[in-house]
Amino acid sequence: MEAEEPKDSLTPSGTDPSHSPDRTDHSLLEVNANVIPEGLQNLLSCKKSVSWGGDGKDARADADENQDPGEEGNQGDQPLSVETAPKKKKKKSKSKGRRGLNAPTGFEEYYVDAPVTPEEYVEEKSVYDPSNTFSQRIETAIQRYIARRKLDSERKDLFDKYMTYGGVDSGPKMFGGGLDQKTLEESNAAEIAQFTATNYVGEDKSDLRSKNFVVDFDGVVKGFLSSRLPQVFSVDSLEVIQSHTNIIRNFLNYILHHDVCPEHTASINAARATCDLATTELWLITQACRSLPGAFNKACSAVFGGYYANTYIGDQEWAKGMDIDKGMSVDEARRVFLAGLAAMAETEVLAKYQKHVKKSKTRVTEVVKGSWEVTDLESPNPEVLKYYASNEGPVKGLQPLGRMRVQTWVNPNNAPDDLTEEEELELLKTPKETKTYWLWVEDDLLAKMFVGMKLSAHIRKLSFGVYYFDTVTQVYCSFYQLLPNEQMLGWREHKYLPPRGRMERAEDQVFVVPGEEAKELEIARANQANIGDGAEEIVEAQKKDVADGGQEMANGEAPRRNPEEYELGEDIYVEDD
Repeated sequence: MEAEEPKDSLTPSGTDPSHSPDRTDHSLLEVNANVIPEGLQNLLSCKKSVSWGGDGKDARADADENQDPGEEGNQGDQPLSVETAPKKKKKKSKSKGRRGLNAPTGFEEYYVDAPVTPEEYVEEKSVYDPSNTFSQRIETAIQRYIARRKLDSERKDLFDKYMTYGGVDSGPKMFGGGLDQKTLEESNAAEIAQFTATNYVGEDKSDLRSKNFVVDFDGVVKGFLSSRLPQVFSVDSLEVIQSHTNIIRNFLNYILHHDVCPEHTASINAARATCDLATTELWLITQACRSLPGAFNKACSAVFGGYYANTYIGDQEWAKGMDIDKGMSVDEARRVFLAGLAAMAETEVLAKYQKHVKKSKTRVTEVVKGSWEVTDLESPNPEVLKYYASNEGPVKGLQPLGRMRVQTWVNPNNAPDDLTEEEELELLKTPKETKTYWLWVEDDLLAKMFVGMKLSAHIRKLSFGVYYFDTVTQVYCSFYQLLPNEQMLGWREHKYLPPRGRMERAEDQVFVVPGEEAKELEIARANQANIGDGAEEIVEAQKKDVADGGQEMANGEAPRRNPEEYELGEDIYVEDD
């Protein structure tokens, strides 16, 4: 009689699906030894332990080599022990929210401050009471704003520079000391923020009755965004510009939300509008600077010996295959110039040009260097669009031309230096001569310009009446301002040093030198004083020695000195007999 395949009851693959591998069914293992195959008897006679893991695979332990041989025969009557392998506990990682990675920074697009609670309202009414000075209120607001925002290094850098530009000192307070544990436990969040603040209003700005300082939120924002920001920070993309202006706008919103200075609400609202305008204009300026002065103006400059003349490198071996601006060749410049002249010039100008060409009189007759403000922009008219629409012959690949009008603008950066107050007032009263010019610019470049844009450029006039930009050196926003704040950056208060009690000669001064050198200098100074007291005796003694030595030399004998007279360390020469 054959056994009914008890092997299936011992292997995981033969286990009944309804039977759990974590539980041992002893009824399956208690089988008569007479019906168990010989191979299984040897297996059951050994003291083994079989365990199933979570994946249903068995892991058999090694046999106990110290097992008593007399006990081996009884193993067939004992059930197998099945052990469950302990599962390794997985480390639970903290969620990003608990780690603060996805915590709101306060600068999200639709972020708004939480409503003020009644307790906060009562407290802020006391802190921002109009009876407190403006410097106290704005300093507290700045410190609390920083405590409630997540400022990374870039945001903190821009915010600190904006504060410094606006007259708020940035940096740790001197002699403030640290905070001990007792102070931290006894202080609330607002007090701790005040203790650890790095932005504060200087004492020289506390008295607003002084004529040296004026509170002007809009003026500071205009000066910072139009002058300081493009110099220090990148404005190469719209996203970066939006990030910059959003920091300032976010701070202004906080000031309004907490009613810090209601007497300056109009100026704060104007500053917020300036942030919006700066975002648009700075991005347009960035794009325009990549194309100015435009293909037609560059062609005029190359043809008539201006800034872009002899700058073509496309025919150089080293430049071939390189993805760089290779300039404009003379032939290409002539084509662009003639196409623009044919499209935009009036009949009188064309006739004058042809006359000058025949007599070889085409030249530059006037060069005007200055700053200009864009006052009007005109897109190409239908006739010009039709002329360029063919895209064949001389106009192939060229953009249609429009017009822009500029007039003289007084650039504050070009003001003369070292003027007295009387000379500055006289300069302001002197009327400026206003000049107006019409210039031709490509239509795609006109789309990146706006009325009010400021330019620093050189304008040239040709002999037949056409004006062109020879070079554009700087572009400014329409609200450009140069505040005295910018000239005060880096300035420090001078400290008075009392005069010394006695003016010493340079040779009498002893400089402090670390280590043994300081002691040597002190000794040298003392020796010098002793020598000064007996200088006359030393001089006389030297004269006597010289006289005696000279007499001996005259007699043919070398002057000799007693070796004991030599100081320690001096070389002694003894003549051999």
